[in-house]
Amino acid sequence: MRTRPFGLTLTTLFLVRTVAFAQGPAQPAPAAKLDDCMKNWEAAMLKVQVLTAELGRIEKDTTFNRTAKFTGFAQYTKAGSGTTALNLARLKMWPVGKTEAEFKDQFICTGAFLYRYAPDTKEVLAYELPKPEAGKVAEDNFLSFLFGMRADEAKKRYDLKLSREDEWYVYIDVVPKFAADKVDFLRAQVVLNKKTFLPRQLWFEQPNGSEMTWDIPRLDDKTPIKRDVFDAPKLEAGWKLVRVPRNADAPPKVIRP
Repeated sequence: MRTRPFGLTLTTLFLVRTVAFAQGPAQPAPAAKLDDCMKNWEAAMLKVQVLTAELGRIEKDTTFNRTAKFTGFAQYTKAGSGTTALNLARLKMWPVGKTEAEFKDQFICTGAFLYRYAPDTKEVLAYELPKPEAGKVAEDNFLSFLFGMRADEAKKRYDLKLSREDEWYVYIDVVPKFAADKVDFLRAQVVLNKKTFLPRQLWFEQPNGSEMTWDIPRLDDKTPIKRDVFDAPKLEAGWKLVRVPRNADAPPKVIRP
């Protein structure tokens, strides 16, 4: 079985907690206020047809006491409509200080497959995605939490708490209820823009205590994206495609390159 290396959760893709998140104790919020936030988040996500995001990622590896920083972008578009609609996505990241061309850390979701680049072995791993119910994002891919999950589904699957809010953002703590989700993360925090209810930051704590922080400084939900950027990858010289058997390993549920 291929392991999922520590490093990629759009679900959003898209996508975190920084030092600023520790300012002051968390203030409990009424359940009704949390429900309003979740409904606004769901409504904002359902309206998204196209999205380009600038991204930053910080990985804190507690096992080896080291921190790595990455920069990059994500792209998302909804192709088609109704029961035939496809959620297409692309994520590309590279270490701060290097160029985009120097590092192949990339995911491409074609709707039918999730392709993950593995730079160390020069392999592109192909995961066949389960077919979702009509009008939903597939339950077991990295888009589900940020882009496809309904508010009532999120509350069934996770313990949620509106921990605090300020003038610009709301902060929602997330703890998985089920063992299958706890394999991917023990707890998380989502920060939503108070004006748009689109994600601004996303933080995960891994089962081994390591942390991953996603920062989303800019979102563009207006500019069209060319359809071919979501095509299955064309392999460069020295790279090979590896089809991962459906029962051998699952595609990542949280973005962990």
